[in-house]
Formats: sequence, structure tokens, C-alpha cells
Amino acid sequence: MPFDTEGAPVLLSEHVRKLRAVQDLDPTSDGWHRARAGRGMRRPVFVVCLAVFGLMAGQQLLNPILPPLAREFGFSEFALGAVWAVGGAGVVLASPFWGRRSAIQGHRPVLLISLAGAMIALLGFAFVAQLGLTGVLAGPVLFTAVLLTRGVAFGLAWAATPVTAQSYIADVTSGPAERVRGMAVFGAAQGLALAVGPALGGALSLTGNLLVPVYAAPVILAVIGLVIAFALPKPPRNLPQEREIPVTAKVSPFDKRLWPFLTLGFGLYLALAIVLMTVGFLVQDRLGLTTQETGRVTGLVMLAGAGMIILVQAVAVPRLDWPPLRLVRVGAVVMTGGMLLVAAGSDGLLLGAGVAVLGAGMGFATPGFLSAPTLLATREEQGAVAGLMGSGSALAFMGGPLLGTGLYEIAPAVPYIAGAVLLAGLAAFACTVTREPAKEPVAP
Repeated sequence: MPFDTEGAPVLLSEHVRKLRAVQDLDPTSDGWHRARAGRGMRRPVFVVCLAVFGLMAGQQLLNPILPPLAREFGFSEFALGAVWAVGGAGVVLASPFWGRRSAIQGHRPVLLISLAGAMIALLGFAFVAQLGLTGVLAGPVLFTAVLLTRGVAFGLAWAATPVTAQSYIADVTSGPAERVRGMAVFGAAQGLALAVGPALGGALSLTGNLLVPVYAAPVILAVIGLVIAFALPKPPRNLPQEREIPVTAKVSPFDKRLWPFLTLGFGLYLALAIVLMTVGFLVQDRLGLTTQETGRVTGLVMLAGAGMIILVQAVAVPRLDWPPLRLVRVGAVVMTGGMLLVAAGSDGLLLGAGVAVLGAGMGFATPGFLSAPTLLATREEQGAVAGLMGSGSALAFMGGPLLGTGLYEIAPAVPYIAGAVLLAGLAAFACTVTREPAKEPVAP
């Protein structure tokens, strides 16, 4: 959530080559059936991660723009936080549903539905924003329209893509090392989106028209959706009788195997959400910038954090080959230092450095807390586990904006001091967790 961008394709291509043999032997994957049909395997992991990248890039493109846009609408910081929170609530509610749907209906249709729904929601938001800036809509009517388009509709559609991608990666990888690498690819796609989206949003805001990046977001989703529609093949129609409908099992978030890692993931995402959803206000207030300048500088600050995420996940994580729990512990400690630096930062350079350190910590932690639950779950539980992880991150991005913007209204440094305390507590909690996932995933 959030760059050496040239490193990502190399990691993706290496990972795809390692996964092809696994997919060809996986009797529940579409790639296996295509191989059976003599047509070859054409659904590599990077195509699924491309959907994650496109969805998050479209979302993150708006993040540097939303704080100054909200002030143009006359919204308070807390009102914008409520919009983000409602979107997160939609993801929380929809993630378990989409996790089950992806296990039963397959990954391709769920990804396409998600991208199409998110595109329509952002297009509606762009239309509402235009009416708001021209004065046609104002006050409670404008807020309600923003809440429904950018909040409810976008959140419900957004929920499907990360859950489906995580479930897919869990299906085609085995063992901690391979699973961590697979989730690192997923994290790299997120990190790349966190770099490209805000940077593009900041660049487009230089036109002086905040509507340019707002309309660009649904266009990006439309393009990515078309690529996915052509690059991710349909299951073959001549073998429906040979394919068994996957059995799915429900999993409790309080499952003793999983809850420590779900808790750590939620807490780390919450700390990240506090920063992502308030840094635009912080940049504008501490540096005294105009609306247009705020979008550009915020994009650069977020680019620093995203760059470190992709650098750590593309370079450090594969080479260190650390187990999931160690990745989480190191990541939480590094993020604590970054949060303190943001709290103390008085100029753009220090703010960028603090967010970069935060990004480095998140780069270490994300593959750890994403891969550990999947390694501790059975095959039948993978869809449900992906849904729980999606709900946890969404819950963090629902509470983070409300918590962050509420604390920001007290004083600009307060949300970051609170975030540092939270991260220090998570680092201590991670040291009490002793159950490292086994060398091989739990048998079905």
C-alpha cells in the first residue's frame, strides 16, 4: 500500500519459469487443463499480478490528488477519511465472498469483473468530481455522491483482485521459500503501483486541472482490463467433465494457526494507511504549498516509499531467503524508525526519507505476513485464507483513514507518533510468535 522499476520484470519472468512446471502438474489450474489439451500453459503469474498492478495504480493515481481536491469541495480532513473508510468497509465485506468465488468460478472471470466494476466506479467518481468543481453539486449531495462512487462501488469491486491473485499464487507454489518469492512478486506489483500511480498523478496535476488525473484512472483500468482479457486464457471448453469443482472450507480469523500473522498484517497495513491517507495534508501544511504543488510533491514523497518497497522485494528478499517470521520482525522494526522520521520531518527531504524507510520496512514484512498463513493452511482453505487476508488489509485501510485524519486534526505530528507506538508494539509482538511455517505447506 506502498523503485527500481526495471528490476520487477526480471523477478516476474524468473518466477514464472519456476512456476510453469508446478502449474502443469496442478489438476485444478486452467494451465494444467490447457497442457492436457496440447495447447501449452499461457497463464503466468505475472499476468495475474498485472491485474493487481493496474487496479492499485489506478487507485494510487488519485491519492496525491484527493486531499487538495477534497479541500476544493469544502470537505474536512475527517470527511475525506470517511470516504476512504467506507471504501475499506466495502472491501472487508466483499473479500471473503470474492475469495470463495475465485475458488469456484476461476480466477479469470473474477479478475475481469473486478477491473470492470472498479473502472465504472472511478468513471462515476470523475463525473461527480467535475460536477463538484463546477458547482453543480455541493454540500451533502456532493459528499454522498463521492461516498457512493469512490467509496462503496469502488471498494466492492476492488476487493476481488488482491484476493484472487493471492489465492492463485498459493495454489501454484509450495514450501516457504517458493511461497515467499511468489508473494514477493505480488508485493512487487503493489509496490510498482505505489510508485507509478502517485508519480503519474502528480505529473498529471501539473496541467493545473485536477480532473485530468481523475479521468486518467478509469482509462488505466480499462487498458489493463483489456490486456487481462486477452492474456489470461479461458479454461478449455472440451474438458469440463474432467475438472472437479474445488472444495472450499471456511476458516475463522481466530484460528490459532493464523491469527498471529493476520494480526501482524492488519497492524502493519494500519500503520501504512495512516501515512498514505494523511501525507498529502502533511506535505501541504508543513511546506506551505498550493493545491497543484501539493499533488506533485506528494507524488514524489510516495514514490520514495514505493521505490523502496519494490527494491527490497525485488532484490533483498529473494537473496536473503529469510523465513516469513524473520521478514515480519525486521520489517516492523524498520517501519518504526521510518514513522519516527516522518513525525520529525520538517522539510520535503526528511519527509521523503521517512516514507522511504517505511517503504523498506513494508518491503520486508509484506512477503512474510502474506505467505505465512497460506503455508499453515490446507489447499481447501486457501480461498478462505486469501479472503481473510484481504479483509484484514481492507479493515486497516478502513480504520487508518479515520484514525489518521482524526488524529491529524489534533496536531500534524500526532498520527505519526501514534503509528510509531503501534509499530513498536507489533515488533515486540512478532518476537513472541514462535511458530514458523513448516518447510512444506500443510497437507490437504
